[in-house]
Amino acid sequence: MKKSVLTLTTIALAFAAGAQANVRWDYVGAGYTDAAGDGPYIEGSYRLDGNWVVDGSFARLSDGPFDVNLLRGGVKYLTGFKLDFSPVTQTYILAGFEHASADADDSGGYAGLGVRHPLTPQVELYSEASYHSIGDDHGSFSGGIAYYLSPDWAIRSNIALNSGDTKNEFRFGVSYQF
Repeated sequence: MKKSVLTLTTIALAFAAGAQANVRWDYVGAGYTDAAGDGPYIEGSYRLDGNWVVDGSFARLSDGPFDVNLLRGGVKYLTGFKLDFSPVTQTYILAGFEHASADADDSGGYAGLGVRHPLTPQVELYSEASYHSIGDDHGSFSGGIAYYLSPDWAIRSNIALNSGDTKNEFRFGVSYQF
C-alpha cells in the first residue's frame, strides 16, 4: 500500500513540476489543412507585451476546380485570469478579421474565448470557442496540441468543429518558436 501511495505521489509531482512550463506565443509555422478543400497553410503569432498577442494565417485550399485563399488576422488579449486547479493555464479573449477570396469574395469577423495549458514541458494543449460572421455565420469549437521536439521546434495539430453547413477543419504542421 505504501509503495502505491509513493508511486502515485511521485507521478503527481512529476506532472506538477512539468506543468511549470511556459506557454510560448511567438512562433511561425507551416503545414497542411483540410476544410472545405485542402492545401498548405502558414501561420504566425507574436506577443507584443504582457497582455497582447497578434496572429495571422494564410491557407490555399483546393477542391477539384475550386480554389480559395483564406487570410486571417487577429489579436488575443491575455486576461491573467488563473484557474484554481491549474494556475499555469492561460486564458484569453480573441478577435479578428477573415477574408476568403475565390470566384466570390467574402469577409467577416470573429470573436471568442480560449485557454492554453502546458501539460508537460513537451506538450501544450489549447481550446477555443468562437463565433465567425464569414460565409454562413457559424460557431466553432477547436482544440489542439503542440508537441515540442526541442525548445524551438514543435509539431502542431488541431481540429475545429464548426456548426451549420461550415465544414470542420483539421490542421497538421510544424512550428519554430522564437
